[in-house]
Amino acid sequence: MEYKTVNLKFKSRWTNSELNTEALDAAINAEASAGWDVVSVNVSTLFGYPQSALCVYKKEQ
Repeated sequence: MEYKTVNLKFKSRWTNSELNTEALDAAINAEASAGWDVVSVNVSTLFGYPQSALCVYKKEQ
């Protein structure tokens, strides 16, 4: 297996306390279209505000 890690940084940091699911869906779907499977997603926050999502993908070599 081959693994890949992507750190998706969200643009609106201090103005929105909700996770930008549209940006996250778009990033995951883009990698899935290239043959990558999601292993895990971890959302990083600062004072409760989502800052980024660390996505780990895998695919067979």
